[in-house]
Amino acid sequence: MDKPSGMTSFQMVKLIKRKLKAKKVGHTGTLDPLATGLLPICLGNATKIVQFIMDGSKKYHGTMVLGTATDTYDSHGNVVSTAPVPSDLTIDDLQELANHFVGRIKQVPPPFSAVKYKGRPLYKFARQGISIAKEPRTVEILSFEIMAFNAPVLEFRVHCSKGTYIRALAHELGKLVGCGAHLAALRRTHSGSLSLRHAITVEELDRLIADGSIGRSIIPKETALAHIPAMEIDPTTARAIRCGHPTWREKVAALISKGRITGDGMGGPFLRLVTTLDDGAELVAIINRPANGTRGRDWIKTVKVWA
Repeated sequence: MDKPSGMTSFQMVKLIKRKLKAKKVGHTGTLDPLATGLLPICLGNATKIVQFIMDGSKKYHGTMVLGTATDTYDSHGNVVSTAPVPSDLTIDDLQELANHFVGRIKQVPPPFSAVKYKGRPLYKFARQGISIAKEPRTVEILSFEIMAFNAPVLEFRVHCSKGTYIRALAHELGKLVGCGAHLAALRRTHSGSLSLRHAITVEELDRLIADGSIGRSIIPKETALAHIPAMEIDPTTARAIRCGHPTWREKVAALISKGRITGDGMGGPFLRLVTTLDDGAELVAIINRPANGTRGRDWIKTVKVWA
C-alpha cells in the first residue's frame, strides 16, 4: 500500500482486513502517522514471511526543518528549543555533517516510539511525562544525501537498515549543526525488493475491489523475498530439506565461497535456498546465513521450509 499521512500502520491493516474480508493481515514495518509511502501488507499465509520482508533495507525521501527541535523529533510534537540557523551554512556543510552518520552507528530510539519497555511502548511513558532511557541499537546507514537546502528547510534521501528511526537521524543532525532540527515530511520509497511502483493507494484499492481485479495487485512471495540472497541447490538436497533432513553448514559455506549466491541483499542474516525445475526456479527454504569463514560439520538450521 501507498500509506497516506495521518494514518497509522495498524489502521491500514484494519482497513485492509475489513475491505478484503481477510482473516489474517499484517504489515511489514511500522510507518509513523506523519510518514507516507510504501507499506507492504501480508495476507493470509503470507503473514508467515513478515519477518523476512522486514529484514530488507529501506529507502526514504524527506524534509527536515533546522532551528526548531520537538519532543517527538517531528512536526507533530511540542517545540522544546529554538535557535537561529547559521547564516553561512551551505549544502556542502550539511552533506559533510550527514556523512558522519554513514556506516554502522548506535541510535537511541526516540522517546515517542513504539519500542517497548517492560511490555509498554515508550510513547505511553512519554505522554505521562516519564522519561525512559533506552539502550542504543546498532543500525546501518548506507547513504545519507542532502538533496537541496533553502534555509531553514533541507531535503534529503536515506538508504538504511531496518530499525532506523529517520526522526532520530534528523534530531541528531540538528544537534551537529548546533541549532536543532525536526522531521517535517517523510516518504518511504523502497522496502527490501519492493518499491512504490508495486504500491496502490486506498482509492485505487477501492476501485480494484469494485471491478474484481484486486488480484493483479497481489505480489508473489518470490518477489517480496527477492532482497534475500539466493543459493541454488539440487533437487535431491531440496527433497531432503523438505523431509526434515538437515544439511551441513560446511557445505553451505563452501557454496558461498564459490560465489553461488545471487541477489542484491545487504548481506543480512538469511539465505534463500532455491532449486531449478522444468518450469523455473522454486523456493525451498530460508536458512540462517553461516558466518564468513565457518568451519566444522555442524548443522544448518532452516528457519522456514516450503512444501
